[in-house]
Amino acid sequence: MKEITSAKNPQVKAWRQLKTPSGRRAHQRFLAEGEHLSQEAVSAGRAEALIILKGSQERYADALAGGLDCYLVSAEVIRAIADSKTPQDILAICRLKVPEPPGILGRRLVALNQVQDPGNVGTILRTMYAAGNDAMLIDAGCADPFSPKALRASMGAIFHVPVYASPDLSDTLARLKGEGWQLIAGDLSGSPFFGHQPFGEKTCLLVGNEGAGLSPQLLALADLKLKLPMPGGAESLNAAVAGSLLIYGLLRADMLGTENP
Repeated sequence: MKEITSAKNPQVKAWRQLKTPSGRRAHQRFLAEGEHLSQEAVSAGRAEALIILKGSQERYADALAGGLDCYLVSAEVIRAIADSKTPQDILAICRLKVPEPPGILGRRLVALNQVQDPGNVGTILRTMYAAGNDAMLIDAGCADPFSPKALRASMGAIFHVPVYASPDLSDTLARLKGEGWQLIAGDLSGSPFFGHQPFGEKTCLLVGNEGAGLSPQLLALADLKLKLPMPGGAESLNAAVAGSLLIYGLLRADMLGTENP
């Protein structure tokens, strides 16, 4: 185990850079902060080292049992590298892995179009993991799923649901459509969600920007445009809430077979 006590240490300065998207890309690393995320990273085989407050080793013996490199650090170092105002005593250093979409396997995908709130991105990932979805697609306008806020909202789902970065989401979706995927858009001008036709065997749910919704290009590609009912009079739903309801609507349809939900 290596000990680091000063926040001015060059290694600490490198860790601090992982707080920003550019730093994460440059180092191809990100930090998973706190006991739950660190344990998830270790269990999923994504952690390459641990940062632990000196004196807390016994508490995290399970995480250390796999033989990962470990840095024992001072509280000053923890405060310097953690995003939380009241950080926990452990962080995991994880290798960044955001592949571009090849031929995607599975049958339930979600694509995000300029979803800019990292909390929404992480929440949708968490819902996808709970519902057994296969992968997420994001475009360049989306919030970084490896940012501290997105990681916390995902509750570790980031280590289990692959996230593919698409340089041209419309091109990627057009290719998926040509391979037999049904594209389903959440759209305020769409047909009622609870009266739709049965879903296809392979679907990709499209979730748009918090304010502007889906781009016209992506809406034009959609096979189905569906709107959730809002009898209470609200004009719209939070992107993560709407996306999560649609994800579970698809899951319910799967559980019911070919019957409409």
